[in-house]
Amino acid sequence: MKIIELKSGSMRVSISNLGARILGWQTLVNGSYRPIVLQYNNEGDYLSDRFYLGSIVGPYANRIKNGRVNIKEDKVLHLNCNEGLNHLHGGKNAIDKQTWQIVYSSQSAVLLELVIQDMWNGYPGALELKAEYTLENQQLRLRLSAQSEKDTVVGMSAHSYFNLNGTNSHRNGLEQWLSTSATHVNTTDMYGLPNRPAQPIRHTQYDYSTRQLLAQQKGAEVLDNNFIFSNPHSETILESFDRDLKLSVSSDYPAMQIYTGGHLREPFYKNQSVCIEPQFGPDMPNCKTHPLGLLPANTLQQHTINYTVTTD
Repeated sequence: MKIIELKSGSMRVSISNLGARILGWQTLVNGSYRPIVLQYNNEGDYLSDRFYLGSIVGPYANRIKNGRVNIKEDKVLHLNCNEGLNHLHGGKNAIDKQTWQIVYSSQSAVLLELVIQDMWNGYPGALELKAEYTLENQQLRLRLSAQSEKDTVVGMSAHSYFNLNGTNSHRNGLEQWLSTSATHVNTTDMYGLPNRPAQPIRHTQYDYSTRQLLAQQKGAEVLDNNFIFSNPHSETILESFDRDLKLSVSSDYPAMQIYTGGHLREPFYKNQSVCIEPQFGPDMPNCKTHPLGLLPANTLQQHTINYTVTTD
């Protein structure tokens, strides 16, 4: 496993070529560096990681029902199912487990590339994926791109677990403040799939239109839902308990999955940190009214995720 360290005046971010993942992220708070993403103590543990820790997930992030995608009237993809009947985050041994090629790297940027072969985990291809991290001042920008030789489905995301109190602190992930400009949410069935059309968040347990302490919000300990933006300003903000550190996550994706780590287990613990994953959403390639994530052959798909950290 190769590691590239990006540095700015106030942040240090370590990127690995295994899964193009963020291994570590430290930011300067009150004169000392605070670790803000969950990580393993030993590098070797990433080889058997079950939690997608810090990785790029995909080729399609989130769940696809029965692993089936109707990409054309006469063509159905059958993707590898790795969560019961669901296809989740690309299937078994997906791109989070692959060794990406480092195309270039510097103190402020790294570009990684992965080519997966035709019909790998059911994805038509060959499929060329790229992830470029750029660190400038207090912002980490992630550019994701994909192109395939055949019609396919793609929608990558990033899966870091954030605890702005410090992952070495005594406070868990629910002791953070959350707010979002999202207007709607997908409620889900027992399989994590949408069980009805997206619902407005206002005056529900999913109402984070104003800042809420997760620990005091109903259902926050099992939160694993897709929040949808109906305006161009897609931003979700996470703040430490003392509100001395703030993370803004914005993107050009139409939605973000917010997951409070309810499935974390040893060597971690439940709700230790929180994921904010910009993406298309669960089973969206099969949405009858507005399918998302379908990628025609020889067409470039590009998305940008911005992580901006500020201190008070």
